[in-house]
Amino acid sequence: MYSIVIDGRDESFPCSADDSLLRGGLRAGLGLPYECSTGSCGTCKFDLLDGETENLWPDSPGLSERDLRKDRRLACQNRPLGDCTIKMRIDPAAIPQILPRQNLVRFVESRELTHDMREFRFEAESKAEFLPGQYALFTLPGVTGLRAYSMANLSNDTGAWNFHIKNMPGGAGSHALFDGVVAPGQMVEMDGPYGLAFLRE
Repeated sequence: MYSIVIDGRDESFPCSADDSLLRGGLRAGLGLPYECSTGSCGTCKFDLLDGETENLWPDSPGLSERDLRKDRRLACQNRPLGDCTIKMRIDPAAIPQILPRQNLVRFVESRELTHDMREFRFEAESKAEFLPGQYALFTLPGVTGLRAYSMANLSNDTGAWNFHIKNMPGGAGSHALFDGVVAPGQMVEMDGPYGLAFLRE
């Protein structure tokens, strides 16, 4: 576990070598700004002031040419290789109301909703805690990178996580789910909840 210091603030957080800086910060309850957490939006940009990181997607679409010239990086696409100091803004609105965590979930079953959409049901040993509008990140067999899917049920004590997923032609995630690569009873890695598109009181 490495220590990540945020420059100019009396804050730091632990982050493991196999976790991204973004997810490590959110697990620690910090308001690191983000939207997609998959490298597309660019909201989680940071400057690396000290230390080293592994950049999982150096030319991700979330970085502009100007960002690349300035060696800016995305917290969702960088893992620490040791203790680091970063410069990154903190957004109180991004403080997670429910801390995300990594889970192994069992694929229970799927059912057809339309000609190209199915409901996929997963089950965890612990209760399912999330807010309507949030999503989870899946590590699927044979798929490079994470896949984000929004929950289609409500938070519950039985550990049920349900998702309505569209079959995208040529999609690696779609192939894993729709073509039986992930079979009923199989365990897969799920991380969440994430997302800020939920109703505020």
